Amino acid sequence: MTVTEVTQAVKSKLEDGEFKNIQVSGEISNFSQYASGHMYFKLKDEQCTLNAVMFRGRNQYLDFRPENGSKVSAVGDINVYEARGEYQLIVNRMEPDGLGELHIAYEKLKQRLAEEGIFSEEHKKPLPSMPESIGLITSGNGAAVEDMKRILGARFPIAKVTVFPSLVQGEQAPASICRAIRYADSKGLDLLICGRGGGSFEDLIAFSDESVVRCVYSCKTPIISAVGHETDFALSDFSADVRASTPSRAAELAVPDRNELMRYLDSLGQTLDMRIYSKIDDLGGQLELISKRLTAASPSNRLNVISERIRSLEKRMTLQYLANIRVMESEVARFAAVIDSLSPLKTMGRGYSLVYKDGKLIDSADKLSAGDRTEIRFADGNVSAEII
Repeated sequence: MTVTEVTQAVKSKLEDGEFKNIQVSGEISNFSQYASGHMYFKLKDEQCTLNAVMFRGRNQYLDFRPENGSKVSAVGDINVYEARGEYQLIVNRMEPDGLGELHIAYEKLKQRLAEEGIFSEEHKKPLPSMPESIGLITSGNGAAVEDMKRILGARFPIAKVTVFPSLVQGEQAPASICRAIRYADSKGLDLLICGRGGGSFEDLIAFSDESVVRCVYSCKTPIISAVGHETDFALSDFSADVRASTPSRAAELAVPDRNELMRYLDSLGQTLDMRIYSKIDDLGGQLELISKRLTAASPSNRLNVISERIRSLEKRMTLQYLANIRVMESEVARFAAVIDSLSPLKTMGRGYSLVYKDGKLIDSADKLSAGDRTEIRFADGNVSAEII
């Protein structure tokens, strides 16, 4: 028989009516709803897992939202998906049947830790704006670690990235994650990112282990929790300083974008240039005003003003002096004319003479006797004479 023949034979046996309209109870995991509206998920119990699908024509009548961890009772038909040779439950009806055990334990632990203050906002530390050293606590060979390293390198290449590998799934994962967190915390790094890529609720449950939650809470280094996808919430998300929806988003939150930094620095540079030029213009105007005031109040300028006043005064004094000289010359000439008109010489010029005896002017003939020696002064000279 060929593979197709075997598959078709099995399908025929399953679809002969024995497995039609059966009721299956289990816990939902790996739930996803595509753009077509069809829901794909698994139903599981403690030992086994069954693939299931509920097409849009049926699930549109559900009065609840199926989620990972939901315990449901599903009614449908077992069918074979020939392309993969897998059997699955085609769900026609589905009702909630309470939460699964893992979800119940998750919610109880979440409530207890919240009451204890483990999730308190007051405890959360701010992230460094430009971390120079970053530790990644995740699987050493998963897609998540490569995505984070790529994004960190592209956005902020100066940051040194160190990977601290740990298990992220299975019974040994909580202890492995705690060891990696404590070791990374002792290295004095600027920032830690702890998490993994997407998976089912069960795949991510290690990050909701109480020991991991408390270890994240006690970490002295600022830490980002990045577990699964946007809709996944591990309890470590609540005890971390910051929760990121995905590891890639954690890398974006951890560091600034160098291109944005460059644009910001360019903008700051332009603003600084404008302020500097504006300040220079303001100071230049103030300096010019001060210079004018200093020039007006400077000793040299005052000396120039005083010198100008002195020169003006000198000119006025010179003019006044010359005017006074002319007045005095006029007065002297007037007095000289008067004196000249009264001068004995003027009279002597008309034929009069003066007689002196012993150097004294004789103004009377009675003062002379015969034999006296006299000196007679004429207008044009002197002669000696003796009185007889």
